[in-house]
Amino acid sequence: MVVFAACAGGLYFSSSSKETELAKARDQIQQLETLQTQADTLQKQAAAQNDEIASLRKDNEELLRLRNEVRQLRDEKQQLNKQVQTSQAQAERSAAVAEQARAQANQTATQIAEQRILQMKQDQQNIAACINNLRMIDGAKQTWALQNNKTPDAVPTPQDLIAYLPNQFFPQCPAGGNYIINAVSNRPTCSVAGHALP
Repeated sequence: MVVFAACAGGLYFSSSSKETELAKARDQIQQLETLQTQADTLQKQAAAQNDEIASLRKDNEELLRLRNEVRQLRDEKQQLNKQVQTSQAQAERSAAVAEQARAQANQTATQIAEQRILQMKQDQQNIAACINNLRMIDGAKQTWALQNNKTPDAVPTPQDLIAYLPNQFFPQCPAGGNYIINAVSNRPTCSVAGHALP
């Protein structure tokens, strides 16, 4: 009986020990499951972090690309500003040159107009002086014909008329023309066009 009690006690203690070990094993399994769950959670978090890191990398690459584009746009803007400034300077120079050319053209036109006016005045004075000379020659010729009983077809020489001209000097055309005395019945003429007695 004592042996049976000892066996029963041994079995009890052995069973109790196994239950304790089973309880420990259950606790360890539960802890392992908890750890596995935590590991899965951590793995999911790590995967999410990896995705976030990949997204951040893409965002960073996009940011770098945009910064590069902004820098290129700034450079292009500066270059365009320089081109605009150069174009404006060229336009201003062209406008100044055009203004100077316009002023020179106006000045030249004014000078030409003044020269033409002076030439016209000179021409008018020459015509008036030449016509006056032709009248004096014609008057001298008529006086010579009357005093010397010359016929209408007689043609005097300049020497014949000098005595009948003022200061006894045969006049000269102010424009450089040559006088033709002609016959008594015809008026004297000048070789310059427009220089004629009316």
